[in-house]
Amino acid sequence: MKTIHNQTTRRVALKAIAAAVAGIGASRFVPAAESGGLPHLTDANPAAASLSYTENADSVDSRKFPKHQASQRCATCRYFQTGTGSVYAPCRLYPGNAVNANGWCAGYVPV
Repeated sequence: MKTIHNQTTRRVALKAIAAAVAGIGASRFVPAAESGGLPHLTDANPAAASLSYTENADSVDSRKFPKHQASQRCATCRYFQTGTGSVYAPCRLYPGNAVNANGWCAGYVPV
């Protein structure tokens, strides 16, 4: 009997990979110093929706993402580009957008 958890995890991982590849191919990496003019990412963005991005990591559904831990935030993710001194900064998963340092998505990879 297949477990839904394994299928969900595999699906989330594939979406994260697809979003990262699409972002890399479609845009250049934006240096952190240039993030001031970037629009803030919202869940209306298709890439953000596919990875269940939220601006508040405390609101992550633990039933949907059982491996999510309270310490996981965009600010501690490998793809988050720090150095702006702002709550929002560029993310390599979402080129052309700034994400909330206190946010979270299923593409999270610890530093």
